[in-house]
Amino acid sequence: MKKNLIKTLVISAFLMINAAVFAQCVIPITEGQSYTENFDNGTMECWTVEATGAGTWGIMTGIATNVAAFQGANVGDEARLISPTFDMSGVGSATLGFTYAMMALYDNDVLTVSYRTSENDVWHDLDSYSINDWSNVYEASYDLPDITDTYQISFLVHSNGGYYVFVDNIEVMGEGGCPRPVSFQATEITAHSALLSWSTTGNEESWEIIDPDFNSTIVNEQPYLMEGLEPYTNYTFRVRANCVGGLSSDWSYQVVFRTMCDVITVTNDEPYFDDFESSEEFVCWQNVITMGEFGWAVNPGYLISNNTAQFYFLDESAEAILVSAPLDITGVTNPTLEFKHKQPLLNGYSNDLYVAYRTSPSDSWHTLASYLYPVTDWESETIALPDASATYQIGFNAISYDATGDGVYIDDVWVGCAADGVAEELSLVASVMPNPTNGKIVVNVNVSNGKAVVCDMVGKQVLSGIITDGRAEFDLNAFADGVYLVRISSDEGITTIKVIKN
Repeated sequence: MKKNLIKTLVISAFLMINAAVFAQCVIPITEGQSYTENFDNGTMECWTVEATGAGTWGIMTGIATNVAAFQGANVGDEARLISPTFDMSGVGSATLGFTYAMMALYDNDVLTVSYRTSENDVWHDLDSYSINDWSNVYEASYDLPDITDTYQISFLVHSNGGYYVFVDNIEVMGEGGCPRPVSFQATEITAHSALLSWSTTGNEESWEIIDPDFNSTIVNEQPYLMEGLEPYTNYTFRVRANCVGGLSSDWSYQVVFRTMCDVITVTNDEPYFDDFESSEEFVCWQNVITMGEFGWAVNPGYLISNNTAQFYFLDESAEAILVSAPLDITGVTNPTLEFKHKQPLLNGYSNDLYVAYRTSPSDSWHTLASYLYPVTDWESETIALPDASATYQIGFNAISYDATGDGVYIDDVWVGCAADGVAEELSLVASVMPNPTNGKIVVNVNVSNGKAVVCDMVGKQVLSGIITDGRAEFDLNAFADGVYLVRISSDEGITTIKVIKN
């Protein structure tokens, strides 16, 4: 489960303490008791490292806390961080929990978590991870199989040219104990509330939630709706379990989130406008990532100081929606959206942009327009907004396929009243059949007249035609197999449809 990264590790100012090879400790795990290791004492006592190259495990000291870190590796290096020996003869079951983070400059490294029942046993894998995320820490927990009195766990990294792998907050808990909650997360975040949830083991009687000022809330069930929050405010919470027998767990990893802005009222005389100049972070916008690890950010520009919203990605397919604050547009006579966008070419491809709306945060998204072609210079768009509500949201959904294209840029977003109204793009409905096709296609439109053009994926027009009686025909037999864009325009609006020729 993804968590916000609150361990601020300054790469330019850290101390790596190499792992020494200590005499192997034997640590008993008894009923209701646990072993924890967070490396904050600055040593790796009772842990050993087996390395095949330059890359190895050591302690990294950061501003907030210490972590076990793998770094300094060449491609192909491997290093295994091995725990003390756990004597579990006094328990019938046990669990393992830990936090981890992974960063990469090139290809992602692979972290594998394993166990063995003795020093003569082979390693048995529990799970593997391969991610690249410079902003977040993750949590994992397992029920440990094959419990013995000579039990060990390990963290093996195989280097593919990544940068760092971090492991911390390791906990081995015997049965009947009180494991710390994991997978602590905040969802359904509004301006005044957030739904907090975490894992449970069935041994808890209650939970205690605290903030950084140690304000405490005792709850008897989860998820728990934390209410009374302030709009557009950063919050940090931890939770611990209170279990049978008077036991309490360690505190969970922190969850950090920002509440939404309160509803912004839009009127005919007071439109909503954002040119992203007020900050180098979004104000009242959310970056909702649906594929990949990056998405939308404020780009302050390079040569000219002109902030824009930019969709970006690194070495992967990606998709993210830039979501506005809730807008009350019920008092607007002709609700209208205006904005500028760019979708530059890179390596012969551009990224796709879909503009959508929803009437509330719980509503599904409804597409207003799609822009599936290269846009080198800024283009301005004007779209009528249907279904006005008191909690209206605009979404700019950008998609990259296979790390192609040069991103999507949005600027000068305006929502207000159009003096004469605008054509509603949703009134134009079109289809292309067959799709996929081996040559000929028919464009059907719900309007009598208009124009249709066919472009390749780099934006070059290959065919054009006139829509007559809601119909136009094209023959793609003379063109190579691949993806083409059919752009249809009329007085009722503009829409673009992708067609696959094979």
